[in-house]
Formats: sequence, structure tokens, C-alpha cells
Amino acid sequence: MQAVLKQVPNQAHAQTRNRVVAQIEKCLRQGCVIRIEHTATLAPRFSPWETWGKPNCYNGDSQQIFDQIAACQTAHRDHHIRLSIEDYSCHSRFAFVVHQALAAAA
Repeated sequence: MQAVLKQVPNQAHAQTRNRVVAQIEKCLRQGCVIRIEHTATLAPRFSPWETWGKPNCYNGDSQQIFDQIAACQTAHRDHHIRLSIEDYSCHSRFAFVVHQALAAAA
């Protein structure tokens, strides 16, 4: 789990990473559907995000989602990766980037 979000150089970023992990685990406990998406570029107005695998609840197992993020990173090292999370019980949705391509991060 920590290896997926390992691009964290200092303590402030480590705290952010821990909050992200906690948020993902909370969403999984609530039965939210999580979709892993990736794109080669982050354009200001539109980025064509592609879905990695199928949207899933991962049976509440956070390790499954982190394994899939790692697999997506391995297959698309130069892509940005985000999670799109949907909670159908209250019709809400949010997304956040969990991996930035090295060129963009520099």
C-alpha cells in the first residue's frame, strides 16, 4: 500500500499520503465503487482518462485497490493515475490523482 504512494519526500507529504490511504479505506468500508483511471497528459480543459480494469468495490479490501494501482503504474509508467470514487447511496462522486508521471512531477 505504501509503495504505491511512495513519491513522498517529506513528513508533510507523508501525512497527506496517510490521509489519502485513510480516505480510500473509508470509501471501501462504505461500499463505494472505485474506478482506476489513467491518462498520458493533464490538459487544462480536458484530459481523456482511460479506465484500468473494471469499476469495483474490491470487497472492502484496500490491498486489492493498491495492487491494481501498482499494476497500472507498471503498465503505464508515463501516465497520471487517479481514482474516481462513487457512492451510489447518496449520489456523490469525487476523484483525485494518486500518481503523477515523472515528467509532470519534476
